[in-house]
Amino acid sequence: MADEDQVTHRVDPTLRPLFDTVIPPDRWAGGWDGGVERLLRDHGSDFLSWSESPLEAAVQAVERAALRVHQRSFAALAAEDRSAVFAALLAEEREGGALDALITVAYQGYYAGSREPAGWAMVGYSAVPNGVDPVDSADPRGIDAESLAESYDVIVVGAGAGGGAVAAELAERGQHVLLIDRAQPMRNEELRGNHLQGKRTGRYDVRVGPHAGNPRVLEHPDGSAEVLRAEGDALAYGLNAMVLGGGTRVWQGMSWRFWEQDFRMASTYGVPAGSTLADWPFEYSELEPYYERAEWELGVAGDADSAVGRMTPRRRGYPMPAMPTDRTRDAFTAAARLLGLTTSPIPFAINTIPRGGRAACVRCAQCIGHACPVNAKNGVQNTFIPRALATGRADLFLGAQVTAIQHDGNGTATGVVGVVSDTAGQRRFRVRADRVVVAAGTIETARLLLASGLGNDWVGRNHMTHGVALAIAGDSPDIKETIGPGHSVATVDFVHHDPDGWGGGVIFDAALQFPYDKAQAGRQLAPAPFGAAHKTWMRETPNLVGTMSMVQEIPHEQTRVLLDPVLTDRHGMPAARLRGTAHDATRANVTAMAGHCADWLRAAGGGRIVTREMPIAPQGQEHSAGTARLSSDPATGACDPQGRLWGTRNVYVADASLHVTNGGFNPALTVIANALRVGTLIPD
Repeated sequence: MADEDQVTHRVDPTLRPLFDTVIPPDRWAGGWDGGVERLLRDHGSDFLSWSESPLEAAVQAVERAALRVHQRSFAALAAEDRSAVFAALLAEEREGGALDALITVAYQGYYAGSREPAGWAMVGYSAVPNGVDPVDSADPRGIDAESLAESYDVIVVGAGAGGGAVAAELAERGQHVLLIDRAQPMRNEELRGNHLQGKRTGRYDVRVGPHAGNPRVLEHPDGSAEVLRAEGDALAYGLNAMVLGGGTRVWQGMSWRFWEQDFRMASTYGVPAGSTLADWPFEYSELEPYYERAEWELGVAGDADSAVGRMTPRRRGYPMPAMPTDRTRDAFTAAARLLGLTTSPIPFAINTIPRGGRAACVRCAQCIGHACPVNAKNGVQNTFIPRALATGRADLFLGAQVTAIQHDGNGTATGVVGVVSDTAGQRRFRVRADRVVVAAGTIETARLLLASGLGNDWVGRNHMTHGVALAIAGDSPDIKETIGPGHSVATVDFVHHDPDGWGGGVIFDAALQFPYDKAQAGRQLAPAPFGAAHKTWMRETPNLVGTMSMVQEIPHEQTRVLLDPVLTDRHGMPAARLRGTAHDATRANVTAMAGHCADWLRAAGGGRIVTREMPIAPQGQEHSAGTARLSSDPATGACDPQGRLWGTRNVYVADASLHVTNGGFNPALTVIANALRVGTLIPD
């Protein structure tokens, strides 16, 4: 709770009738008592401080209108007169105005502002199924700075998908490993149930998102630049999760293999002008044994006999059966048949049966962006990292940021230096090592290598994510159940289907929307964004249905990660400067896939379909890749085929930075598979 002297908004008597006009009381609480007052009381001085000015402007606007039309204050008007005044002002207001901000705060308080806001009961939403008792698990505390060994065989920087996997591989081979991550220890209970501060909100992500003092600079196509301050803004860091396990701690678990063609994109499609497109320095067959290991050691549930399983050569099936079918999968499968398409259940890194001493999935409705209530979702934090620590040869050092890799100037790293934040405050640390593996995430890996003066001109170049195509039905059939994981069915019929299509991408049903997300979508889809019509629409319309595609991105030659010459983080390390634009081939690919998304949705009964095309996220996002790409020649990439940084003897990379291309699928399984491969190739 905020202290009384931190209260910002609740003292204004006009706010209650304003918020109760947006969400009026009926058999369910109105906006003010339903969560808005509590949200403003608790957070009006911190992450909601942005709303102070627009809310004051909204109060002034309705007061002036009420006095002009009714010669009475807004609070003294009857409910229907308040609604009429509000509607008239809203109709005149430009997008992003004061009333628009007020509606946003109303939705946040009523549908997301606490663990069980009033709006959840109104729409029948429950984050965890009835009868399920959530279990909690805590991160290992790791060691403190005083317990660091003087020297290690290997230091691994970053405890996400790649770092966790490579640490386990090396420790189990007998290496003395230090695994470093700037994340602080957290409990799973802290990472679920909060729809304002979870990974997927896009704002206020103060739990697993970037923290104060870690800015970035984003260059715009017109030459201007914007400082991304990142204080709790998930979008500023592209939804990257800074927590033990990285994105695999709070992901939805999609675990796809890249296709054979993904490893030879340049040979298959040619290299378009202005791109850095290239082939990987090895074929799919080189990675296949490690894909198998990743699926079995992480724990993936899927159907090897489906199109998804058949289209990538494999020696072994999945370790667990696919998620059971549901109305969504049944409806989209029937629709696909009408279009002559095939479908498959999505492979998920989620226990569909008890496995590894952990329970099976209970189909909770907030899987995406949240920690699992029964620890059935598999990530490196509950698979590979515990294995590494169990050897007794791995130390985990949390709350520690590596600011530079020390080296002799001739390509031999000698260790790392950085800053650790713990109960004793902030302290500098220095640790020696025979080898250093960087797995800090695509942007942070490039930043660390550049700040350390390591690598060639390819470090930071080739940055790519995925294009995204999305189709949403304004008139949705009642086929989207309120159950997890949130996605269910996919078609891969548009992956490498068109010789001119630049690889296409997978299409799957769009994620189950949380109540707050649905309310925001209702601004365009509902009869009105406020009042009784809004509440009726929220209660009576089914869950929104959509389709989306992860689209192969063709990396642009101008898209890269640099060091800003002026701006630094709180520890004095140069900030990342991000430059990028979408290649025309990516734009064309996204446009084509948006059409396919709409066609499939229409066949499933969707009406009033709206499509969105998002060809690139230059600030990076959770699928970022390519900034230290593999190559057989230092003239065409940053790392050799074994993951060793060109120009060094003992510095390796083991995350998505190595990807030469990023496929038309979520890349996490490929990150883990390749990290295992790199780990086997690092000499003792």
